[in-house]
This record gives sequence, C-alpha cells and structure tokens, in this order.
Amino acid sequence: MKNEGIIPGYHGIMDLDVSNMDPRYIKQAIEQHENDIKIYNAEQAKLKPEHRYENTILRINKQREYVQMKEKEYLDTIEKESLERNKQYNIWKKKFKPIYP
Repeated sequence: MKNEGIIPGYHGIMDLDVSNMDPRYIKQAIEQHENDIKIYNAEQAKLKPEHRYENTILRINKQREYVQMKEKEYLDTIEKESLERNKQYNIWKKKFKPIYP
C-alpha cells in the first residue's frame, strides 16, 4: 500500500504528511522539507564521524536488531528441544503402559 501524501524524511528528520494540508501550502511545505534535509546533511557533515546520526542511532538500532534476532534463535532452539523431549516422553509412555489401570 502506497502512502499518498507522505513525503519521506531522512535519518533524523520525520516524514512530511501533506494529506490533510491546504493545497496552496503543499508546494511550500515540500520545498521547506527538502531544505531541512539539505541543512541536516550539511550539519551532519560538520560533525566528527563518531557523533553523526548514522554512527550513533543507526548503529545502536542495528545492534539491537541483531541481539533480538539471536534471542529469537535461542528461544526457538529451546522450544524445539522441549518439543522433541515431549515427543520422546510420549513415545516412551505408549511403549510402557502401566500395569494397573
């Protein structure tokens, strides 16, 4: 689904929603949005690399996604092992039915 009326932002700049905006101001708002992105890029270029957005916030988000992926893999492994133990137990219970009902 395409988001009509949404102008994408850039890193630290939010998307611009012009869907409910007065049509006579849309062009000006888009120009201002693009200008803000240019200014943002110029400010980021002045910063030391370790202080730039892509090396701080984006790096942290990538690390968080990696940790979440590893946690999910670990939990899936535990779940599979548990399921396998339950299957083995049920097979064992079928083989050795109790003598007394």
